[in-house]
Amino acid sequence: MTVPRPSVAAFVLRTALWLAPCFAAWYLAAPFHGLAAGEAGRALVDLLKPGLVSALERQGSDLVFVTTLLVHPAAGEAGVLVTEVNPLLYTYGLPLFVALMLAARSRAWKIVAGAAILLPFQGWGIAFDFLAQVGIRAGPAVSVQAGLAEWPAEAIALAYQAGSLLFPALVPVVLWAAFNRPLVDAYASEQTLAAREPRLGSPPRSQQ
Repeated sequence: MTVPRPSVAAFVLRTALWLAPCFAAWYLAAPFHGLAAGEAGRALVDLLKPGLVSALERQGSDLVFVTTLLVHPAAGEAGVLVTEVNPLLYTYGLPLFVALMLAARSRAWKIVAGAAILLPFQGWGIAFDFLAQVGIRAGPAVSVQAGLAEWPAEAIALAYQAGSLLFPALVPVVLWAAFNRPLVDAYASEQTLAAREPRLGSPPRSQQ
């Protein structure tokens, strides 16, 4: 008996149907999940520049990094620099990953494990968003005080681009493929066989 090949179209449809509820759940849980990703980001900042952040707070869905850097907004006034980061920009890969896993009918422990693996990558984006604000956008006076002036601005910008553009979209797909290798191989075989099948109804080329 011939075993039917898996359908890529059916998987794409299941994924599309799961995306809306997954993104809705992610958005509702964003303040809490964003804080967890923010703690991962703060740990990375503390590793790279110890003592730069004194506290991490949540304001709605945004993260507020309270630094130890002194700023002078006006003559005779002084305060500490506070920066905000929107974690939604770096965590949207989670609902994409969950939708892919649910469409593949993966086990719950794999979804939980994948969500945990995503946290460091999400924290990377948050951390370098903060470092880009302090080391580049806040100006040379702040970057010198933060000890980031000796860092090449290009390196910070590159790490920021990776955390904001590459990791959120690519890592969830790579994780899904790693957790579902047999399924990915089956889909690849389906596409290879489909490409080798002769096209019916195509008239033969006339010989010159």
